Amino acid sequence: MKPLPNSDWCYVCGEKNPLGHKITFKTDGEKVISRHVPPKDRQGYPGVIHGGVLCTLLDETMGWAASLKASRLFVTGELTVRFIKPFPPEIEMVVEGRAVTAGSRVAVVEGEVRDAEGKVYATATGKYLALSAEKTKEVDDRLNYRPDTVSLFGR
Repeated sequence: MKPLPNSDWCYVCGEKNPLGHKITFKTDGEKVISRHVPPKDRQGYPGVIHGGVLCTLLDETMGWAASLKASRLFVTGELTVRFIKPFPPEIEMVVEGRAVTAGSRVAVVEGEVRDAEGKVYATATGKYLALSAEKTKEVDDRLNYRPDTVSLFGR
């Protein structure tokens, strides 16, 4: 698994965003995976990570999966999440996204949230809308790349 680029500002992957999740996304070339141990301050009810956190992490992971498949950035057009069971704080969360199709305008992506043992807590499907090549380059120019980072946009 190789890491994807990240940013300083993003709410999900931003290294310098004090309110963000600081997630690192990795890929095997087919799917995108993030691993994260959500702290108690991400709870809705006691002992339950807020559903919005699961949606946020699914959305970002799935967006990167669309980008991986099509070599351009995407924004969410539609996201449907099915919550199966409450996710507890302070255990490892694994979020996975895989693009089923990715064309020049729309990508269809699937995702899931599970724990490190493989128990599934949520599943998702989404339609993602491609950014223009110009907008993709503009954002890509602001991303942080390291020597082992996967280049998605011809960098």
